[in-house]
Amino acid sequence: MTDELLNPPRGMRDITGDEAELYYTLFKLFYETAERNGFEPIITPTVEYYRVFEAKSGEEIKKSMYVFEDKAGRLLALRPEVTASVIRVYLRELRARPKPIRVFYIAQCFRYEEPQKARYREFWQGGLEVIGDESVNADVSVAYTASAFLDKLGLAHRYIVGNVAIYRAFMSMLNIAQEEQDHILHLIDKELYDQLGRELVEKYGNDAKDIIFKIMDSGLDKVMSLLEEFRRELGNGYEKAVNEARRLEGFIKTLSDLGYTVEYNSRLVRGLAYYTGLIWEYKVPGALEQSIGGGGRYDGLTSVYSNIYEYSTGLALGLDRIALVLGGDWWKRVSKRRRVIIILLSENIPLSFAYSVSRQLDRFFDSIMVLTSRSLDKALSYANRIGIDIAIIVGDREFSEKTLTVRDLNKKVQEKIRFDELTDYISRIIQ
Repeated sequence: MTDELLNPPRGMRDITGDEAELYYTLFKLFYETAERNGFEPIITPTVEYYRVFEAKSGEEIKKSMYVFEDKAGRLLALRPEVTASVIRVYLRELRARPKPIRVFYIAQCFRYEEPQKARYREFWQGGLEVIGDESVNADVSVAYTASAFLDKLGLAHRYIVGNVAIYRAFMSMLNIAQEEQDHILHLIDKELYDQLGRELVEKYGNDAKDIIFKIMDSGLDKVMSLLEEFRRELGNGYEKAVNEARRLEGFIKTLSDLGYTVEYNSRLVRGLAYYTGLIWEYKVPGALEQSIGGGGRYDGLTSVYSNIYEYSTGLALGLDRIALVLGGDWWKRVSKRRRVIIILLSENIPLSFAYSVSRQLDRFFDSIMVLTSRSLDKALSYANRIGIDIAIIVGDREFSEKTLTVRDLNKKVQEKIRFDELTDYISRIIQ
């Protein structure tokens, strides 16, 4: 096999050893935190119809999707994110459930982007979605649950908060079409301000540029003043924009009262075109320039696929970026896992004996392994190298005497006990 075939495709990774342990620790903690906060799991396909993502993913994601035809000529895509899939599942089979519907997922996503630090073409997301709840509590619920997860990891974090509904209200006032609104928000998201200014002047005039740039440079108080200044011109959009500003204030106050740092940034718009209002990102001070996740309101995304309008909000955390911040051996520093190895030193000892010992130890240890070896030194060296805590050694003599040698590999002590004393002995040394 050539060296090229031994490597994964560009932007994809093999995850092994401590790093793989870290990822599975993150999956477990995210699962536990989501369930504890009232979310239930959902699993969606890795491959979806391209149309599921085409309508509202946004310019950048549409360009970076892995798109292909299957053998029947159907246009498919590897999922670039999961929210659109969740909405599809909701419309197909969850509508009859009591609302709000609260789901979570841990999923691999794919985007054909230029690989760089903390950005891969295959990446992991942990997500939370609430469907059927108009209140700001739905937004707080997903945000708080994600913060609870980050708190468990010991990751200090802050919120950056914005609201695209305010931009959309003014752009509608300026008679800017929905698709063009998405493009303008994309330019803001990518900080292409010179291009944004030119296009606004060319297509809509200097007044349009002045208004959009005023919003970009405004704090929340100034945004409220701007809404009042254009109250009559905004028409029906005024009330919605004011309600969105109040939602923003309520979100910020609630999370601030809970002790989190929350900052309003009028230039935060995020890259997904389906966002309709409140949006936010999570930042870890001093760790990465990129956010480690974020979310927001996507009310009415159901309307893209049906004639049904539903309120919805959600978020996704980038588990790869979180893993990078924590470091590959983080799980060792915080893990309380107890690991035992049962070493058989003779072919005359039935394997069933070793596994009967394993069965007795199941309630005491998080990891139990059976190893056959002709050399005790090699077996113990192996056990030490992979982080085993306790070794139970059985040779011909121990087996004939119905005894076991139990060695604590951390304390470097050992003791011979009778087989029928095993569970009591293990219980004592663990305590």
